[in-house]
Amino acid sequence: MVELGIVVKNDENGIEVQMQPTASCGSCNACLMDKSKVQSMFINQKMQVLPGQVVEVEVKPGFAIQSAFLVFFLPLIMLMAGYFLFQSLNLVSGVNTVYQGIIGGLTALFLTYVGVHYYDKSLQDSGRGRQVRILRVIN
Repeated sequence: MVELGIVVKNDENGIEVQMQPTASCGSCNACLMDKSKVQSMFINQKMQVLPGQVVEVEVKPGFAIQSAFLVFFLPLIMLMAGYFLFQSLNLVSGVNTVYQGIIGGLTALFLTYVGVHYYDKSLQDSGRGRQVRILRVIN
């Protein structure tokens, strides 16, 4: 997946590129969104680019698919698994099993998002920037 972005800064920590959101951005999650709703991407690449230059950025397709799975499909699977597991266990007598299933599903959903959050933090530390690279400078 190739996208366009504008270089914000280039220093020893890497290159920060402000991305222009497109239709395919919804499932990728390679960018970080700050408080002002601007999407930024940090790339660990040594390249001579200056702030303000437009660059072509490639996101490896496998990374985009993995991100979509972690953000959308895994929580849905865990929601259903938690619901059916807690419903079948009947942990608290006197409480309808449907309510136990709902509590189990929501608990599994919450724990999945916590796990995905910490996994994302470890990706940032270990090199999410290796999954994306600048192909060329447009101007």
